[in-house]
Parts: sequence; structure tokens; C-alpha cells
Amino acid sequence: MQTSRQAAWHKQATKNNEPLRPAQQLSRAEEVVLHRLRLGYVTLDELRDEFEERPCEHCPHMTPHPLIHYLLSCPATERLRQRVGPESAAALVWQFQKNLHLLLEVARAAPPPR
Repeated sequence: MQTSRQAAWHKQATKNNEPLRPAQQLSRAEEVVLHRLRLGYVTLDELRDEFEERPCEHCPHMTPHPLIHYLLSCPATERLRQRVGPESAAALVWQFQKNLHLLLEVARAAPPPR
């Protein structure tokens, strides 16, 4: 049985553990951003058949996969990668569920693609 990209991402990112439950009170908008990262949501543009690539919202890089670029190579998230290393986008999100304050700090300053 074939699963969706989001389902595969979620399985890899959470290792089938409990969902992300931030310890601190967050606004609804921040909770949505964190869950989008955890679930690996693709952007709306990526869902369209004609999508090829677009510029990153935080740097001039053109990318066909904005979320993966955001997590693995964008200068806006370099501080995150320095803490855990560039394993995979899902692994990065998994690591930062344990160190949520830095993930929130970066997501507030440079939000992930929509």
C-alpha cells in the first residue's frame, strides 16, 4: 500500500511516537507552524502539476522543494543545523522537538514556506 509523502515524513520525523506537544503556551499561529514542520507539509504551489521551482522566501536560492531547502540548506535556518547536523529534514524536526525554544525562535524570525 502506498502512503502519502506527508504520512511518510510524519513516520520518519516522529518515529511513530506521540505528536508534538509544546511545553509552553503558544499562539495558535505558532502551533500551526510547528505542526506544519513536523508533518512536512508541502507548499500549495508544490501541489500544482505545473510547479517546477520558486525562489526561497529568505534567500535568493531557487528550489523545487521549499520546505526541504528551508530545513536543510537555507541560511535562515543555519543555527538549527549547527545544533544537530544536516541529517535529513525529518530528523532535524525530530531533534528540535526536544529543543523547541530554538526551533520557535528561528520559525518566528524566518517562517517556513507556505
